Amino acid sequence: MIRIVLIGLWICAVALGSLFIAVRGHAPASTEKGGQASYLGGMDYVKTDVFSVPIMTGGSVAGYIVAQLVYTIDSNAKSRLTVPLEYFINDEIFRQFYGSYSDTRQVEKVNFEMVRKSVIDGINQRFPEPVIQDLLVEQFSYISAAEIREMNLKGTGGK
Repeated sequence: MIRIVLIGLWICAVALGSLFIAVRGHAPASTEKGGQASYLGGMDYVKTDVFSVPIMTGGSVAGYIVAQLVYTIDSNAKSRLTVPLEYFINDEIFRQFYGSYSDTRQVEKVNFEMVRKSVIDGINQRFPEPVIQDLLVEQFSYISAAEIREMNLKGTGGK
């Protein structure tokens, strides 16, 4: 009987010891020397919904920019926000592209690095402290109105 109790205590001690080592080994990464959180911890990566911006040329829709982005935000800053940051990102992208191009060939040659910097700066100016750290591209493409019409005709079976 005593032997069974000792074996049970031994199993409990080994289980607790291994749990302690496992938890200690997977502790969250501490902040870097500069005091900022590294990209592996303390940052949230949030994917926006797919959204489109119409490109107007000559008073009519020439096509659409279709985009889906991923932004990085400090988890503490995210918890303090009362409005989803996605609204501000969509607004900044819309402001950049709507009515800005008179020729669709210009849209097809967009330098996304400049767009990214402009969107980050535009959003961070709206808040007392910077909230967006980085903006990554999941999808960013231009679809002409002719391509959309063609896809619609294929779907209906008509010509």
